[in-house]
Amino acid sequence: MIRRNFKRQLLTATIGAVIGSASTLGNFAYAQNNDGAVSGLVREGGSGILVGAQITIINKETGASRTVTAGTGGRYRFSRLPIGNYQIRARKEGFDSVLVENVRVTIGAVTNVDVDLSTGSLEEVVVVADRGSHRIDLTSSESGMTINSAELEFLPVGRSLESVALLAPGAVGGSSAFGGVSFGGASVGENAVFINGLNVSDVETGIDAASAPYAFYEEFQVKTGGYSVEYGRTTGGVVNAVVKRGTNEFQFGAESYYSPDSLRGTGEDSYNRNGQRIFHSSDDESDSWSTSLYVSGPIIQDKLFFFALYEPRNNEQVSYNSSGDTRSESKDDSGFWGGRLDWLIAENHSLELVAFSDKGEEETDRFVDDVFNDTAVEETGGENAIATYTGYFGNNLMARALYGHSETRYVTDNTTGLECNRVYDNRADEEIGCTTDSRFDGRLNSRDALRLDFEYAVGDHLIRFGLDNETRTTEMSRLTTGPDEVYYSIYGINPGDEVNGAVVQGDAYVVARTRNSIGTFDQDTSAYYLEDIWSLNSEMTLTLGLRFDEFDTKDAAGNSFLKIDDMISPRAGFAWDINGDGQSKLFANAGRYYFPIANGLAAREGGGTLDVRNYYELAGLETNTTGAGLTNVTPILGDKLGPTEQFGAAGDGLENTEEFVDNDLEASYQDEFILGYERLLNDEWKIGVRGIYRKFHNAIEDMKINVDTASCGNISGWVFANPGRELTLTRDCGNGPERVTIDLGEAQDFDVNGNPIGGPEAEREYKALELVLKREWFDNWSMDVSYTLSRSEGNYEGGVNSDTENNIPGWTEAGDNVAYLLGNDGRTPNDRTHAFKLRGAYQVNESLTLAANFSLISGRPINARAQGNPFTENTSYDYNYICVANCNADSNGDRVFERLDKGEYGDTDWVTALNMSAFYRTPLYESDLVLGLEVFNLLNSQSVTGVDEIVRYGMATPNDDFLTPTDYQEPRRVQLSARIDF
Repeated sequence: MIRRNFKRQLLTATIGAVIGSASTLGNFAYAQNNDGAVSGLVREGGSGILVGAQITIINKETGASRTVTAGTGGRYRFSRLPIGNYQIRARKEGFDSVLVENVRVTIGAVTNVDVDLSTGSLEEVVVVADRGSHRIDLTSSESGMTINSAELEFLPVGRSLESVALLAPGAVGGSSAFGGVSFGGASVGENAVFINGLNVSDVETGIDAASAPYAFYEEFQVKTGGYSVEYGRTTGGVVNAVVKRGTNEFQFGAESYYSPDSLRGTGEDSYNRNGQRIFHSSDDESDSWSTSLYVSGPIIQDKLFFFALYEPRNNEQVSYNSSGDTRSESKDDSGFWGGRLDWLIAENHSLELVAFSDKGEEETDRFVDDVFNDTAVEETGGENAIATYTGYFGNNLMARALYGHSETRYVTDNTTGLECNRVYDNRADEEIGCTTDSRFDGRLNSRDALRLDFEYAVGDHLIRFGLDNETRTTEMSRLTTGPDEVYYSIYGINPGDEVNGAVVQGDAYVVARTRNSIGTFDQDTSAYYLEDIWSLNSEMTLTLGLRFDEFDTKDAAGNSFLKIDDMISPRAGFAWDINGDGQSKLFANAGRYYFPIANGLAAREGGGTLDVRNYYELAGLETNTTGAGLTNVTPILGDKLGPTEQFGAAGDGLENTEEFVDNDLEASYQDEFILGYERLLNDEWKIGVRGIYRKFHNAIEDMKINVDTASCGNISGWVFANPGRELTLTRDCGNGPERVTIDLGEAQDFDVNGNPIGGPEAEREYKALELVLKREWFDNWSMDVSYTLSRSEGNYEGGVNSDTENNIPGWTEAGDNVAYLLGNDGRTPNDRTHAFKLRGAYQVNESLTLAANFSLISGRPINARAQGNPFTENTSYDYNYICVANCNADSNGDRVFERLDKGEYGDTDWVTALNMSAFYRTPLYESDLVLGLEVFNLLNSQSVTGVDEIVRYGMATPNDDFLTPTDYQEPRRVQLSARIDF
């Protein structure tokens, strides 16, 4: 709704202003990381184009202003504007000036303001507009959702980026193994998360990301498809978040959240077929509290601003293991700090600095049969810093430079591991030492990013180009537990048998092993992009772009290990204002998206690992009491058996990588096609429909091969390659180095009859139809509804494998045996056929606001597995086959197998989640105190979200826990809050 007020209360001219997140005539749209834009037309008397008008935009919070001149065709634009509230003033000699109020700039969107100037005697005409965010962006072919902190203020949504991302149509939660968010059927490790323009996603697995409390953010954008060539290195979704900033007004306040265990719903327990309780959720406890304290304002009025926030926390949990005899009591009282400085150097130049720390440290006391056993410590998070310069040079050229550093720690330690040996007695299949941990885990993942982005407007074209470079680093420091950094395994044997080339005299022997991984693994990722956003005419906008990527992963010595270049990503889209009235849009896009393999593979296979094994006669067991009063067991080592086995060395890199890394390795990529339609029904309602098709190609995996070649004889062992494609290695076959090419689609191993057998390429296909209905805030209420019908199928989930809980990209089971992909086709673990979401708010009166957030998501397929397969002799993995006859035979070739189809045993439960909230606002000390009550999972639904999927152990032994629930929906949680702002 637009209200027009005129100075001197005299109407002598007709003035029109269309304000929305769309352009009705030839304006530019583009996708930013953490800012927005304003563009529009200047017209004379509502019809003709007016050239040469001076257009000034003023940030109402900071006073910052910029002035441009409307050029050819009457167009003007302001790019890379910080999100916030603005006013626009238009002037030209001989015409009345116009002041447009309440112009809202949002993240990743173009706000259109078309201004009419008329001749007359008025000093100034004021147009006051409430911008409806429901306006259709008529120039963008992207898909996604933008939501700000004010909209989220009263919604019952978890206080995390993940919870915000799940509001987007088509986004579903990952499996219980990893959590996270799956966009468009992709795995949870294929997304990119940005905070103020810096990618803060975890570089080792891609699953986690740096985090901050709700109160730190101003606005969020979730991109679910069709995004610009500015974005790369993702085949999932993109989440953008913008940090709050200071203004010319001093402000301070606090908000506190408390979730007491006393108001928490009771979780569901599960029992196996023998009636044994194996899931103890009803005994779990959870209690959390946090308070965000913030202050912001000007350091120098109209010039230098600050925002600072500190959040102390206290989270406590009690949980039990599957047998119920071990209780874990965890506590994390880490605090978050963060801040932002904005310096307006001059009218056209600014500098922004952001820094925050999300370091956390959780201590867990473990009790066995109510007796204290040990304390484990887990450290997470890290420190992050971002510096961004933005400059405007004339009317048409913009430049931005960003440098950022992000880091995430993952360190685990425990008291027993320092003073106890891990000793496993295979004769009794039990731990006999006083620790069960075999290693201390220390990993530091970091990213150093440099971005240069430019925009140049010329005629009907907005030319965007830039470079996007990152160095991703994983530092590994994994050490063996125990006082001597040795863990022991005891085996029974017949006297006189041979072990490690030596004859054993007794009936048992010991393997003493030390395995330490120490090294630094870098990956250099560089990219260049070029994009033309072309206003073809007043109704049609074309977006044409190219992105060039290179990935270079290094080993522990800094040598290139996995290197891929010449990756070209073409992307094209159009947006068509069908009737030319700004009321409807048809849009489409097609694009290719490349994905670099995360550092996890190189950190485990790129050298830096020392593995030492010594074999001894077992001469007995020695016990002693540790300083903590624990009983430590140490095997008494007898005569040494054979030589020491040593593999690798800490810090060493790899040699002759061309012998086992595909010399023509192809990158992983995804092709995407989207066709959509949006329409305004009236001032309040908007509808939309979108069809999506995605196809993933070219997994990069460590693979086990065993093939015969014509020129080089038998080649066997582990290689790094694309499953199902040609593999080229450089080997010395007797006459010096030569290139050997193996078609893995024809030969990767030998089948049960001794014949060569090849495997398929790794693929994933996603199809979806999305429907959305949105009602903007009007007459005290709003509502968003979406429904997604989708299917995700293939033989490869992506960078992780939820079926086996393997979260190391490139290190999954997909290439370990040819039979894995041969029998793995079907619905992927992220397939959720139906996803219905509804959220809305209603203001009862000036004090009370009620809101709800509801979702109904269908379950994931139960992908049953068992040992053995009809293709090869391998029985080391759980495949999608089950033995039905001759199961006691010595060979898979003599056994009879049947296929276990994906979802043959049905799906997990539909997940119904109803969250409700009530917020009450009351005056307090010339401010407002807001009291909140939020209830998550109000009905305490306990849907089964995961089951034991292993049908048998071995060929014929039934698994009594098969189909037993292993994971349930989180029980009801109540959150009490209070917020006050001054």
